[in-house]
Amino acid sequence: MEFKDKVVLISGATGGMGKEIVKQLSTEECKLALFARRENKLKEIAEKLSSEKTQCIYKKCDVTNYNDVRDAVDFTVKKFGKIDVAILTAGILVPIPIETFDSKIIKESMEVNFIGYVYFIEHLLHIMKKQKSGTIAATSTLPDKRGVPGWGSYGASKAAISWLMESLRSEGKQKYNINFITIKPGSVLTPMIEGFHRKGAITSEKAAARIINGIKNEKRVIQFPFYQVFPIRFSDLFPPIVYDGQDIEMLKGDGYPTVEEK
Repeated sequence: MEFKDKVVLISGATGGMGKEIVKQLSTEECKLALFARRENKLKEIAEKLSSEKTQCIYKKCDVTNYNDVRDAVDFTVKKFGKIDVAILTAGILVPIPIETFDSKIIKESMEVNFIGYVYFIEHLLHIMKKQKSGTIAATSTLPDKRGVPGWGSYGASKAAISWLMESLRSEGKQKYNINFITIKPGSVLTPMIEGFHRKGAITSEKAAARIINGIKNEKRVIQFPFYQVFPIRFSDLFPPIVYDGQDIEMLKGDGYPTVEEK
């Protein structure tokens, strides 16, 4: 698949991987519809990247607001007449120490990292089923098989994305010619992990390039970086007694907050 002349919707377009995906796609001669909460940033990016070869529209969208998401999809179709590709990248990363376990953190993570994606998928399916074509690429996380100490809220919300996308993939393709692609990044140097040192983290530029290339090649799963993929997938094979015996602080990673018992 080539991006030229395609209509591409991107959520989380003002930061991290989303912003870099927008920047790189602006050279592909496609039509871009950008969505995020920060309207001033959207305006700035759209004005900078719009050209004769790249049309760029934008609209403020809070992914936790059902009506915002519905309006974002409608806005794109009214302007461009279709949606060929949707790349969903909006997300938050909030630690949840066992000492201060708080259901509100999990609720917020699920609303942004999972339910927001569900809203987009619902409205995108209305369009793409009629088109009998389309690609939906949603961002999960590389460690989506095993729970990571201290990161249960983020991991649970992203694991839910992996399960949902896999449940839709074969039926979407066979019935409606819709591709469902699960993006599984490891550590990427974005503002989201600022303060958390991650060995082997790659730049958002490299991450965006791999995502775009993976979509072009219609991969079912895009996971990176390679030197994190192997050890994480290998650890997925550990029996619980071995996995639970690993060093907790090492799994949490450098920069994890020190908290007192609640």
